[in-house]
Amino acid sequence: QQQKFGFLFGGKEPDSTNASDKLCTLLRPPYSLIKPPSSARFTYAVDPQSFGSSLLGASSSGPEHGYHPTCVSLDPAYGRKKERSLVVGFDDGRLILSKLQGATGIGFTSLFGGKVSTAAGGGTAVNKVDVVLYQGMGATSFSGDQAGIETVTWRGGLIAWADSSGVRLFDIESMSRIAHVDRPTGARSSLYPTISSSLRPSLVFEQSDLLLIGWGDCLMGMQVREVLRSTAATKDGAPAREIKRKTVMVTMAWELDCVACGVVPMDEKHVAVLGLVPSPSLVDGDESDHNDKSNRDYSIAGGDNILELQIINRVDGTSISNDRLPLSEGPQQHQSDQRITAANATDFCLLSSFACPKMADTAEWEALDDAEKVSIERENVGSQSTSSKTVLDSHLRWNLGGDICSAGNEIQSEAMEYDDQSVSSNCSVSSDNYLFVLSEPIGDLLPDSALPSRASPPIMTAIYSYDLCLVQTRDVDDVVSYTRSLGKPSLALKQALAHRREVRRHGLDQLVDDYFVALLRMRSNGKGRPLSFSRLKIATESLPILLGGDSRMWQRWLFMFSKIPGGLYAIREKIPVRDPDLPAFVFEMSLEKMLEEALSNYNEQKNRPGDESQQNKEYLVGEKMADLFLETMRSWGPTSALRRRIQLHRYCAQNQQWGLQWHSLSGSSAVVPFIRQAEKDLHRRISQTAFGVLSDAHHSPSSTHNSSIRQSIDSSKDSLFDVEHLITRLASRFQLDVKLASRFQLDDNDNGGALTDSDRSSKIILGDLKDNYAVIVESMAELELMRERFDRALGYYLTIGSKFMVDTLSSLEDTAVRSVNTFYQNSGISTEGGQTELESVKYSHVLSLIELHQLTHVLLKRNFFFVTETDNSAAESPIVALIMLVGLPRAGRFLMDHCSPPEGASTSIDPDGYGSAFIGSNLPIDLVANQMKSRPKLLYWFLFQVFIHKPDIYVKFPTTAVPPRPITDLHRMQFSLFVDYADEDGAKNRERDQSLAGLTGMKDTPFMVFLRAVTKVGGVQAENIREKLESCRGGVTDSPAFARELAFVIENFGKGTVEDAREVLQLYIRGAKNLHMAVAFAERSTKYSGVLWDMLVEHCTTPDPTSGAADQNSYLGALFGSLLEAAAHTGSDLGSLVSRIPEGMSIEGLRPKLISAITDYRYKVKIHEHVDNMLMEDKISVSRELSHLSRRGARMVCGDGEAQNTKNSSAELASVSSRDLLKSQRSRVSSVHNSRPFSLSIR
Repeated sequence: QQQKFGFLFGGKEPDSTNASDKLCTLLRPPYSLIKPPSSARFTYAVDPQSFGSSLLGASSSGPEHGYHPTCVSLDPAYGRKKERSLVVGFDDGRLILSKLQGATGIGFTSLFGGKVSTAAGGGTAVNKVDVVLYQGMGATSFSGDQAGIETVTWRGGLIAWADSSGVRLFDIESMSRIAHVDRPTGARSSLYPTISSSLRPSLVFEQSDLLLIGWGDCLMGMQVREVLRSTAATKDGAPAREIKRKTVMVTMAWELDCVACGVVPMDEKHVAVLGLVPSPSLVDGDESDHNDKSNRDYSIAGGDNILELQIINRVDGTSISNDRLPLSEGPQQHQSDQRITAANATDFCLLSSFACPKMADTAEWEALDDAEKVSIERENVGSQSTSSKTVLDSHLRWNLGGDICSAGNEIQSEAMEYDDQSVSSNCSVSSDNYLFVLSEPIGDLLPDSALPSRASPPIMTAIYSYDLCLVQTRDVDDVVSYTRSLGKPSLALKQALAHRREVRRHGLDQLVDDYFVALLRMRSNGKGRPLSFSRLKIATESLPILLGGDSRMWQRWLFMFSKIPGGLYAIREKIPVRDPDLPAFVFEMSLEKMLEEALSNYNEQKNRPGDESQQNKEYLVGEKMADLFLETMRSWGPTSALRRRIQLHRYCAQNQQWGLQWHSLSGSSAVVPFIRQAEKDLHRRISQTAFGVLSDAHHSPSSTHNSSIRQSIDSSKDSLFDVEHLITRLASRFQLDVKLASRFQLDDNDNGGALTDSDRSSKIILGDLKDNYAVIVESMAELELMRERFDRALGYYLTIGSKFMVDTLSSLEDTAVRSVNTFYQNSGISTEGGQTELESVKYSHVLSLIELHQLTHVLLKRNFFFVTETDNSAAESPIVALIMLVGLPRAGRFLMDHCSPPEGASTSIDPDGYGSAFIGSNLPIDLVANQMKSRPKLLYWFLFQVFIHKPDIYVKFPTTAVPPRPITDLHRMQFSLFVDYADEDGAKNRERDQSLAGLTGMKDTPFMVFLRAVTKVGGVQAENIREKLESCRGGVTDSPAFARELAFVIENFGKGTVEDAREVLQLYIRGAKNLHMAVAFAERSTKYSGVLWDMLVEHCTTPDPTSGAADQNSYLGALFGSLLEAAAHTGSDLGSLVSRIPEGMSIEGLRPKLISAITDYRYKVKIHEHVDNMLMEDKISVSRELSHLSRRGARMVCGDGEAQNTKNSSAELASVSSRDLLKSQRSRVSSVHNSRPFSLSIR
């Protein structure tokens, strides 16, 4: 038995024992005969002479025999015509066409012999006309042949019948015969020992012009065609003409391996045949096995034959499917003593829904209503039909190869392909076709509802005298069951989706569950192969496609994914936030599970031994998980919080103040990803729509509409989870001590059990965290932003900088000191001081939060957040925490934008209330400095930023001659910090550079600039400065420490004696080791110029044993050459200096140096001369213009008041014109005139 295509049968095979007792258990539907509303009775006379003459021959039987009808066929248009017709075949070989002429009433009408009568039921009398279409012969001489007409069929204008001579075709419209086909040789029962009766032929009009014939072992197909034939001219002068005649062409003729009992069309390429096949034991000739009566099953119909339903290919006649039908035998069947038990072939018949009687094509079209015609036309558009107004036969609309019943071989081969675990197999990674969901668009997976449904497969019935069997092709439910039995849930789901309309016994939700359970290996229970990342990725991408809008399934699989490590992180962007509407507890469960996974990852990282590189990788993974958790929580919060976050980041990106002047512009572009992510989350919250396989049966469209309206009205309360409840759950991780816990009582009726006192206060009290993780504190900050408690949110953010960024504090302080000491070399700060660019940009929106919501007063509250109730020593000050949070560049510029003059001499503030300093958005510099005293390096950096960027409030006082005391205190504090953190080593290395480029490029140190400005306002006394610097140098002349600074103080604030001049020169020569500064000082000090030059010459000509030079002569020559270059640069008298070169001193490149120095000097003189000439010409030109304007006449008007007004206005216009003229002339002067690049006294 073969089941390639797998047909299902409705019959039940009876048990071999007590078959007669169990026949009643076969399931058969109850039948009841209902009298039709209108019917007619056809009665025929016993005497054949009453029918008149035959059309096709004389009768071969005598009148003494009794004649009985053997077959009948109604006109297919019987119910639509007034003239009712039928064809009846008799056992004497006659084929009679009977017509009822007239209207038929309700009830039964008895017609005898064509006479008019009145119906017994009151019907109208009609006239019946009988016409003999054919008169054949009776039984033949062959044994087993049936006498008379064996079968007849009718479609449209064609009638086909068969008798012992063969098959005949007749045109009922023209009342002419068409063709006769002889009886096949294999259509005789005598050729088959297992057949006891005659072989009845099977005739079916599968189309209006195609006849299907099955007779014996022969299968034929005949096509009726119309041809034009020309007739010759007659003798009486009639012209030749063309007439249409119908001919027959055999389209198919195959020999079967069975005896056909019935034949019906399957599709355009296949035919179904019900036949009897001899038992294999008879064919093989195994007599011993055949004589064993106990092996026979006498409860099965067919005797020693097997009843099979075969599918025959029209093209080559091969059988593509053989299915055995075990029909039950009748109760009178008994064991026979004969060796062979024959079967009666006439007891078997095959009916099909594809072989129902039909009218002609035009009549079938006209019988349709309008809706059916539209459907047929749409269906014929994609078919090969020549006309859209043609009703295709059922077997032409259905295709066996394209139907689900033919998918058995493909499913089995595909399953074997995925079961192949060899190395060469491309599918060895997956045991099923899980990728089909992603490889095809969702529209291709699901059938289009707008398209017409697929044609239904044929429904066939195999009929026996004692049993019948309903025969159907396998449907999609059978294919799904078969695929699931193979252990391929993905293939089963694929078939169910492709034929979704036909699925009846299987639920799509169950198939989807099986798909994900197999894909995620959830039935292994920790045994077997672990879940791979590729499988998790496939499941993540398939989730929204398969679950669609089914809220129940989403809840189920969110809980299932929460059991997979990292599962919720993988599907977080796929979880629906709008459609379908999921309950809040689902999102809360997901967030808590994601947080627990992030914290457990931190714990495993701390407790797991390993090398440093591996721990760094795991640390980055933990940071990434924390960031994804926070991003998910923000995306599920209120939409107003998302809009506010976009506003904060955009404000930070568009504001060109925070650090953009101090470092590269990449910092601004780094904010763009945060903006895009927030915009993406907001857009998804507003427009996310489910589109997939499943839909929510309990979801009403009005709920989504109402949700959208509510969101547009109040977007601050549309959070997907309960914010207050989540705050309570996270706050439980803050372990407060007993004393503090007694003050803050839990209230279950307010805020979900949150700390009510703490909830009303703006102070942040952390306690001792169970888990030392910043993600918990940052989550609290985000939740406080969601409920618009901005001060508390800022407190949590500052807590992150204070408590969780301590490791970066040392590098941050080093960077702050380095940025001050190298300010005039690097023009700013180029590093973040221990923080990466991403870390500093991550919290840059905190600055926007402070500025937009005027939270600068929070930064001035020293005790804003605590570790315990009263002790805040473990926490950094808010200003320091802010610097640690956002980095030096952004924090520095922010502080400079908001710092203000001191409020007064007192720097104490009220920790619990707000003083005058808390009003507005200003930060008094004395209060900020007071907070930063615990971090002197950061204070050193902050005071220098104030000195550079806020000189009007720090070193320049246009409205007062005496600076405020808080400012002078800050000056003294900054001076001490300069002494402690100035970069002596870097200054020493730079000042050893004796090249000309190094001499001309030397700039003042930040300490020098500070001293120049502070000593003018008297913030620090010069005597104190000199005393402090000398103590730092320790009396060592060659020490480079603060040599320039001490020289500056002595030169400008000393007594002006020759000893001070000598000391200053020694500091430049020995301490700073800079000849340029020494020569410039000698030129400036005209009073002691000679003495100073003698000291310089002596320094350059006296050997120095401490220099370490092997060749003192060469060393002194190079040193004297540097002196000449410095003298030439400052415009000194080179002639007198050259004359003082000692004899025997070798100065390399002396001549070129002198020529270059003289040439440079001459160029400078020429430049000054040209500048003076240009200025003189401009002065003359401006004077002429002013003289011309002064001589211009003025219009005078009579009247005292008017004349005075006119005169004043004219003078005002003249002065305005003069100013404009001067401005235009200045703009024409080259930029070279505005400043002199050197100081040179022209002699």
